[in-house]
Amino acid sequence: MRTEDVPEPPGISVPAAVGRFASVLTDAGHAAYLVGGAVRNLLQDRPHGDWDIATDATPDQVQGRYRRTIPTGIRHGTVTVLFGRDRFEVTTFRT
Repeated sequence: MRTEDVPEPPGISVPAAVGRFASVLTDAGHAAYLVGGAVRNLLQDRPHGDWDIATDATPDQVQGRYRRTIPTGIRHGTVTVLFGRDRFEVTTFRT
């Protein structure tokens, strides 16, 4: 396939709050990837519910970085973080 045959991806705009949220993790040396349904909805220009973040930070490390957290799925490595007006579901990499 030639490069010119590949369509341009749709323009997406990730809200600044997502970047501010991720910078808390990345400034501490952790990875932070936007994943899940919110990415799909951005690509389809649809509204999102919450933001899903995958990281190498453990749930304890996530809870130590943010003030408002809910241990929604600690057994599975997931913490919900309330950040500004947004909810972030933060899950530690499984492998």
